[in-house]
Amino acid sequence: MSIIYRFLITALILLTTTAFATAEDWRVVKATDQAKYTVDRTNWLDLRTGDVLPNRAWVSTGPRGRVQLARGVESITFQPNTLASITGYGGFLSPQTQIVQQVGALDLEIEKRSQPHTTVQTPYLAAVVKGTIFHVTVGKTKASVSVDRGLVQVASFASGQLSNVGPRQSATVDSKAGMTVKGQLSKPDITSVAPSVARVPAIGTTKLAGAVDASEAAKNKSSAVGKDTASKAGDADKSANGKGNGNGSGSGNGNSGGNGNGNSGGGHGNGNSGGRHGNGNSGGGNGNDHGNSGGNGNSGKGDNNSGGNGNGNSGGHGKGKDK
Repeated sequence: MSIIYRFLITALILLTTTAFATAEDWRVVKATDQAKYTVDRTNWLDLRTGDVLPNRAWVSTGPRGRVQLARGVESITFQPNTLASITGYGGFLSPQTQIVQQVGALDLEIEKRSQPHTTVQTPYLAAVVKGTIFHVTVGKTKASVSVDRGLVQVASFASGQLSNVGPRQSATVDSKAGMTVKGQLSKPDITSVAPSVARVPAIGTTKLAGAVDASEAAKNKSSAVGKDTASKAGDADKSANGKGNGNGSGSGNGNSGGNGNGNSGGGHGNGNSGGRHGNGNSGGGNGNDHGNSGGNGNSGKGDNNSGGNGNGNSGGHGKGKDK
């Protein structure tokens, strides 16, 4: 009796384990000809109805390709021109699913559970799901999430923004503009979070969006502030010393600022000056006008500018003004 009992228990365990494993597999419900998968990103095989998708496999659809996968009550549909992978982990007691979507469009119906258990990673945003029907679209420079039912938490990597997107709402993350949200009845709120790094690059590049972009943005902002401060300092110096402009033609302009003179020559030239410590003289015909200066700004074809204690010299039919 003991032997029979042990045999029954062993058989029950095997059957239960097999049932659990089958429940956790993603199976192909529908597939067109332009639907393939790979486990090594090198060798691609056709997907056919009834196939079991291996864990960590990447699925690719062509311009006319579509694939629908099912696992219990859950389903994922790959629209044309989509590339994504599906990874299951965490075991039976706490199953987790991570979908990495590099490009294209996915339609997802995920079972509702008490804790978030499915994540969609894109080059620009991550979507964390408890249970819902939603859609994720990834392009070359942005990604978006729209929700039909349930709630999806959307996080932008580079801009450090977070939003809980509900039914008839959407969130879009642009690589440059950051996150924007929409809603038919109301917009979801956006909160600030720490920037993070994407797990997959945008199609056609190897650069990961996220903290690197954020640091570059901060660096650019700092640089812009420095330039603005220097510009204001320069303006203050000019204001204290006066301003002078020498504009002349010969197909160009020469400008000088501060204790400077505007000089014109080369026929029919007029020079007017004003401001502080500046002299401006004009002559009809070929002539040059010099005053208090410490530098030269010369013009030919194009525009040349000199700042601080300088002269603007021009040739041709031109005008020189010093203000």
